Amino acid sequence: MYSKEDKEIIEHLLACYPEEGCGIILNQRGKLKWVPCTNVAEDKENSFKIDPSEYIKASLSGDIHAVVHSHPDCDEGPSEKDIVTSNFLNIPYIVFTLPELKKFTHIPEYKETPLLGRTYEFGRNDCYSLVRDYYKQKLDIILPSIEFEDDWWEKGLNYFDDLYESFGFVEVDNPKIHDMIIFNIYSKIPNHCGIYIGEGLFMHHAEHRLSCRESLYSGWNKHIKRYIRCKQFV
Repeated sequence: MYSKEDKEIIEHLLACYPEEGCGIILNQRGKLKWVPCTNVAEDKENSFKIDPSEYIKASLSGDIHAVVHSHPDCDEGPSEKDIVTSNFLNIPYIVFTLPELKKFTHIPEYKETPLLGRTYEFGRNDCYSLVRDYYKQKLDIILPSIEFEDDWWEKGLNYFDDLYESFGFVEVDNPKIHDMIIFNIYSKIPNHCGIYIGEGLFMHHAEHRLSCRESLYSGWNKHIKRYIRCKQFV
């Protein structure tokens, strides 16, 4: 059985046949979106190259979750070139064979757990675990683990405000890259966090969504409780 997303992809790839079709699965505000692209390779029946302008446009509107292309009249999955490029870019490559419509997915050999595109799982892949992994991967700083209770903010537990000073953070007025952002999402008690990554963007992992980058000015700024910074960067 194919998902709705797969059906949209297949429709585009079949329309490109016998040439290789291609496109991008975009992580846009934590939701996956299929973006069909133009193949500008010289030999379109045996290779693909996404139009660079389309790739850049997509990357500016979200995070590249996967690259998709077809193998016309072929029943094999990713080629050696596909695998090498996928590993280099740290982006999964998905291949559909035509006309059989077999689906192959190559997951790159990540050296670390990727920060973007994670599936939400409370206590394992959530907003705070993303912050912890960001600090470890980007800054080699190990933050303490917290075992959050479900719906803690509804029980009067204030983890973020009670613990951030003991974790080595201080409150600041304006954010810089690597600062943590604490949010009140329709609650008097802080119940969400993310990382400021510059130019009005932040990285976070909201419930029922994939981890992603978003603009603070897409509505999130009205929920900001405070910015906090690791003391060693003050």
